[in-house]
Amino acid sequence: MWCLVSQPNSVIIEVEVTQKAKGQECLEKVCSCLGINNESDYFGLKYHSVKGQECWLNLRNPIERQVGGVAPFRFALRVKFWVPPHLVLQDTTRHLFYLHAKMDIAEGRLKLDSRDTALKLAALISQAELGDFEPVCPPVHFYEQWCQYLLGETLIDNSTIEKVAEMHDNVKGMKTLAAEYWLLKEISTNECYGEEIFTCKGTALGIGPHGITIYEPQKQTIAYTAIKSAASHRRVFQLSYEQGGETCAMLELKFDSSLAASAVYRALTEKHAFYSCETVRGAVTSQFIRDLKGTIVSIFNESTPLGKKYVFDIRRTCREVHDNARRALYQDASTSQPPQPLSPTLTLAANKQHPAKQQQNSATEKLARLLDALTCR
Repeated sequence: MWCLVSQPNSVIIEVEVTQKAKGQECLEKVCSCLGINNESDYFGLKYHSVKGQECWLNLRNPIERQVGGVAPFRFALRVKFWVPPHLVLQDTTRHLFYLHAKMDIAEGRLKLDSRDTALKLAALISQAELGDFEPVCPPVHFYEQWCQYLLGETLIDNSTIEKVAEMHDNVKGMKTLAAEYWLLKEISTNECYGEEIFTCKGTALGIGPHGITIYEPQKQTIAYTAIKSAASHRRVFQLSYEQGGETCAMLELKFDSSLAASAVYRALTEKHAFYSCETVRGAVTSQFIRDLKGTIVSIFNESTPLGKKYVFDIRRTCREVHDNARRALYQDASTSQPPQPLSPTLTLAANKQHPAKQQQNSATEKLARLLDALTCR
């Protein structure tokens, strides 16, 4: 069956998977097309449920059992776990982070701390998209458009445009990849970086790398270390946490559907495991539920996989993803150009005919030995 996966820049990738394929197979094929296999754990696939709710595809469960309708199924490749740009090792991965961040800015989902930060981001986007500043014909409309997105204002005055143009001129000569890196670096300093927002009847809840932030009706932050327990039952999400030392408080939210409540519970558990834990515990990876048919069969055979659906699909923590990607890239670099030794006679002849090449090969070998000695195993 076919899956149509759209990137943050609306470019669609067509992927063919088996009939009973799980979500992981689809994601791996998409990441293989983009060349980001080693850092695929940062990404996930989103889809719209029957009721129009945007959900993360569980990569450990079959696709057909999660998505309604018939093939081809439509997904969106999005960043699921945001990390600082210096932890991203591949330029292609960092470019997808940039595209997703730019999409969030255009759709008004990114909240910025100050006006100066917004203008600086507009200048970096201009450098990444348009190149160096052109004083003869400055892209005024481009500046105005991104200032509207970043500032949330309809009318942009000339002084704001001039300031963005000045900032754009100050980064003249900066390459596209560098501009994308510094834009992500600037965004990563925000408190809301990496947060996933959920809304529930006048309450806005953000789950991020450090904990939970309740924005409405009043702002409140709950660190992961203060959380005692969390659970979702039907449409209700419950959270027990410590407040003010020994005081225990309870947060209870009632969502429109059980799928929404489960999405909050899943996001909380997975983000806590990814950002705060040394490794993903078995208590997280082993949680599953069964449908009615599987429940009946499990009465007679507890080990049956019939009707089993895993609750979480996280495989690695932030540290594990970075370490595994670094090792994989090092192995790929060492095996991509294997040395081809020459016989003594051929080597002597080559050295006599090409003395300059001899010096170049000697310098290359010394550099390779130096890099090998300094590389962490």
